Amino acid sequence: MSDPIISVCIPAYQAERYLADTLASVRAQTFTDWELVIIEDGSCDGTEKIVSDFAWSVNQSVFFCRHMPNKGLSATRNACISNAQAPWVALLDADDLWTPGHLAGVVKKAEETAADLVHSGVMLFASDTQRDVEIRAPSPAAIADFPNSLFRGDYAIQPSSVLLRRNLCLELGGFDPQCRYVEDRDFWLRLVRSGARVGYVPELTCRYRQHGEAMSRNIAAMAVGAAEVFERNADWPAVPISLRRRCAAEGWCSAGRMVLRRDPRLARSYFSRALRHRTASPRLLAYWALSHFLAWVKPAQTP
Repeated sequence: MSDPIISVCIPAYQAERYLADTLASVRAQTFTDWELVIIEDGSCDGTEKIVSDFAWSVNQSVFFCRHMPNKGLSATRNACISNAQAPWVALLDADDLWTPGHLAGVVKKAEETAADLVHSGVMLFASDTQRDVEIRAPSPAAIADFPNSLFRGDYAIQPSSVLLRRNLCLELGGFDPQCRYVEDRDFWLRLVRSGARVGYVPELTCRYRQHGEAMSRNIAAMAVGAAEVFERNADWPAVPISLRRRCAAEGWCSAGRMVLRRDPRLARSYFSRALRHRTASPRLLAYWALSHFLAWVKPAQTP
């Protein structure tokens, strides 16, 4: 039996609540030349039983293993890709869904365009009500302004919508386990900087589950992660230097504002990093001065 064309890669952590629905959306694909690779990341719930039941219900190959202890999303996603046998990997989070034509659509686009990464549009839906919430798809303006729009973050690529060449992913070292919260943006930028071609299917074939309890979690850490990504790519010659400097400065400024009242010393360090990119910004200088003042007076306010 020949190797499949696509390896569907699912990292799973405490996934039993939604995994059966996710796997059902894989089983429903009109494109059937795939295998499933799923790795459980240090949790011991009902995931293995769900995967076992799924394996009995399909003709495709199913690979399952478990990490102990927990290694995080990036490391687990990388392990899935390393264990994949197909030349293409389709990323899918354990709580997201595909419409039946998703794989067929991204494969067709890859064949037509010789792209190295293909993604579709995404519909966010509320986990508790199942109602559609928001469309995440690049606008015509963002497509026309690529790769500047990718750098800014205007060009949206959701991991669960992505099909990519496995060998290119391995060559670049996969997702960075040290880059938390925005590891996908970091990886897309590294891919494009390496010369990878991006194709887009303008259909909403991926459904991203939005959990209400997670909407405001770790916002400050995400802001820091985004600022770090901007800074790491501040030397990208394909993007105008003015845009690189502005995005890096605004990223650190945003992170500083989020922690200013709680930790003015930390905020001051963020504003200082912002000023490295826009030294003459009156707004940044004002924030830096305010953080310096708050850091000085805060001990006197402590009982």
